[in-house]
Amino acid sequence: MGRGRQKAKQQKIARKLKYLTTDTDYVELAKELNSSEPGQGSFDPFASSESYEEDTYLPEQDSTNQTDATADVSDDDDLDEYAKWAAEAAAKAVSNENSAAHTGAHAPVHHHIPMPVPSFMHKHDK
Repeated sequence: MGRGRQKAKQQKIARKLKYLTTDTDYVELAKELNSSEPGQGSFDPFASSESYEEDTYLPEQDSTNQTDATADVSDDDDLDEYAKWAAEAAAKAVSNENSAAHTGAHAPVHHHIPMPVPSFMHKHDK
């Protein structure tokens, strides 16, 4: 195991021993986890930064009810389209099965293929 992985594993074990007790100081734990050394630990891509939150790409709208209603309608339309497609596909599959059964299509005929039998297994009349 490399030195970096070993150190990270030791830190993880030390944190468990230090913070997994009944008198856990969650403020200190948060500080320790947030103040990791550069290049150490994993970068959290979902962590919020204040500068990003200030610069929103879309303006906030007060009409949340209208957007929710239009989103619900579009979801319903998508579901209706999918349900229609699924019903058509199922009907087509059933009609293909029925037409194959009624058009005189024969099931594959299995021919008996004789298998070679060793001579000691042959019945001999004596």
